[in-house]
Amino acid sequence: LAKSKGLMVQCYQNRRFDSDLVTAQDIMKKGLLGDILELELSFDYERPEVTEAVHEFSKINSFYYGHACHSIDQVIHVFGKPDRVVYDVRQLLGEGRMNDYFDLDLFYKKFKVSIKSSFFRVLKRPSLVLTGKKGSFVKVTKDIQEDQLKSFMWPDNPTFGIDDRKDYGTLYYVDQDKKYHEEKVETLKGDYGKYYDYLFETLVNKEEKLVKDEHTLWQLAMLEEGIKDLK
Repeated sequence: LAKSKGLMVQCYQNRRFDSDLVTAQDIMKKGLLGDILELELSFDYERPEVTEAVHEFSKINSFYYGHACHSIDQVIHVFGKPDRVVYDVRQLLGEGRMNDYFDLDLFYKKFKVSIKSSFFRVLKRPSLVLTGKKGSFVKVTKDIQEDQLKSFMWPDNPTFGIDDRKDYGTLYYVDQDKKYHEEKVETLKGDYGKYYDYLFETLVNKEEKLVKDEHTLWQLAMLEEGIKDLK
């Protein structure tokens, strides 16, 4: 419809600029872990009161539709369309209740990506675990921008999007001399504002869209497929 009217439509995928993701991308680009074997993305909550208060199932308002869209897009953004997807999307309190859990495995030719989230995780899983032939990178905490915005911190604050040192991820690897290493990796700054920088370039300078149409269509197909059997 947008194309037929000479307009541009694009999903707001700001979490392509989450600090944990951009840091992992930098590690992959530098080859610090060698060939990548597996990536695990988790975004857990301890919010049982939310799901226990809902006594009906809604696909369009589901946790899967509203939340997995971010993680699925992150994977598509970095790796493209998966060859195969295995879905585990649940209502932990049973049929006719809220969707409150999902666990997806996205298979590529030489590696796998897992996306996990639950409303019932007192002990949250690490935000990101990236594993390669040479070692692993583990980031326990999520990007800080959402919490800062909720606290009314504006992006012009010099500390906006910058991780505390205690929240830096850790690189684990064995060097060529078989020596074991654990090194803290400074988190690259998260910046949701970059979405708008790309949008400006698309609208004003006719650059290619950041979130391509096929990215959105692939994601929609995965969202619909994953939740189709829930009632």
